[in-house]
Amino acid sequence: MNTGKQVGGAVSDKAKEAREYARDAVEVANLKNQISSNKTTLKDNYAALGEFYYNKYKDDPAAEVVENVRAIGDLEQAIKDLEDKVNEIKDAQAEAKAAREAAREAAREEAEAAAATASETVTEAVDDELAKVKETVEDIKEDIEDAVDDNIEE
Repeated sequence: MNTGKQVGGAVSDKAKEAREYARDAVEVANLKNQISSNKTTLKDNYAALGEFYYNKYKDDPAAEVVENVRAIGDLEQAIKDLEDKVNEIKDAQAEAKAAREAAREAAREEAEAAAATASETVTEAVDDELAKVKETVEDIKEDIEDAVDDNIEE
């Protein structure tokens, strides 16, 4: 029985160690999360402070920050230029899309007009042929009547 108690005690000790390790790991993770969050907030505050001073002193910067002010100005101009290029591309895409849609519409209208013209042409051709058939039928009727009349006279 002594061995069972020793094994049970060892297992119990290991379980306590595992719980403590897990508890410590969770606490460390929470602390690291808080540190990360605080660093992000700190960065945001530095950025806001820097932007304030940049806007306030950009026209007459201290000698120590002239290069930084120039770099910020260059980056702002580069961003504006890139945004202008993006807008140019979007405008060109919109114009191309409108041109494609107009071309499709013109082609559709042209196809409809061609179909209507073809339909009229076919209808006229059919009417002409029908008139010829009627004329031929009339000629045949006359020929039959003449033949019948000739046979009756004989």
